[in-house]
Amino acid sequence: MSLAASPPALPSIPADIGRAAGPLLLGYFFNWSLFGVLSMQVYMYFLAFPNDPDLNRLLVLGTYLFEATQTFLLTQTAFHSFADGFGNLTFLDQIGTIWFSVPIMSGIVAFVAQVFYAYRISILAQSKVMASFIMFLAFVQLGGAIATGVESKKAVLNSQFLGPKSYITTGIWNGGSAVCDAIIAICMTIYLKRRDTGMKQTQILLKKIIRLTIETGSLTAVIAILNFALALLPNHPTYYMTTAGMLGKLYSNSMMAVFNSRMKVGNEANGVTSSGNNVSVSSSSHHHNVGLRARNMDAHHGNRIQAGNAYEMSGPVSVAVTQEQVSFPPTDDWKVPPRHSDEERLDDKHRRF
Repeated sequence: MSLAASPPALPSIPADIGRAAGPLLLGYFFNWSLFGVLSMQVYMYFLAFPNDPDLNRLLVLGTYLFEATQTFLLTQTAFHSFADGFGNLTFLDQIGTIWFSVPIMSGIVAFVAQVFYAYRISILAQSKVMASFIMFLAFVQLGGAIATGVESKKAVLNSQFLGPKSYITTGIWNGGSAVCDAIIAICMTIYLKRRDTGMKQTQILLKKIIRLTIETGSLTAVIAILNFALALLPNHPTYYMTTAGMLGKLYSNSMMAVFNSRMKVGNEANGVTSSGNNVSVSSSSHHHNVGLRARNMDAHHGNRIQAGNAYEMSGPVSVAVTQEQVSFPPTDDWKVPPRHSDEERLDDKHRRF
């Protein structure tokens, strides 16, 4: 009786398994986390700006669906590596669909975000010269991202990817992104400062946008440079997979942060306001003739009402009332009570004690 052939023995797990599996796992974790942040930003955008131009809404929705597709592909790769291939190191070394989901899809998202910034800069500067240069750099990094994806697909294995050609394509991809992001941050800062009208509210808004632009632009540029630097490490470790997995999500989140920077929730002089591009706050003052009944409260006796101190105010009294009306999605939870303005005046000639 013949015996069934035993399955081939799996390669032994090396002591430094974390060096191969750790960067991949961290890249997946960061990608999933940033996708959650992106989901919340998109939800806030559609909640706060229902009347935004259709082009903006289409851009936001298309970017979100594109990022959701990338997350789905990376999740499938993670399941293949850590579930189907549990204990088999060859599964960890396989590139699979990463050649498309990481460099190419991240490059496309970066390109969309950079073109979005270029368009805003052309409006602020009233010139297309600098915007054209930014778009040129965006096309350069996109070409480098596509070339990196092609080289990754040819390599098949992560251990065979790094080499002279991949260094060139990765350098064009990450270097072009870093330079483009730095120029965007500088241009946005310069042109926004020129828009300063000296008004306090304008200065606060401009400072907020400038700080946000510098922070997001610096972050994406640093991650792009770090991704290329990790790819140049000796012995070809896969540390670059961590930064590469989160690069695309950083661009989409930075773009959504610019969209949502128009939202403002805070205390103004006349009360609590919540405003944005299409979340309106309107105030109207009018006078009412009211009859008021008041009772004197004795604070020195535990806030008890003293019968002998009761008094009444009656007759027509002019009261200036400011009403605030905030447009939010229809729900019973949003209620803004009317508030009396600071200029409320009572005509003493109608008061009777």
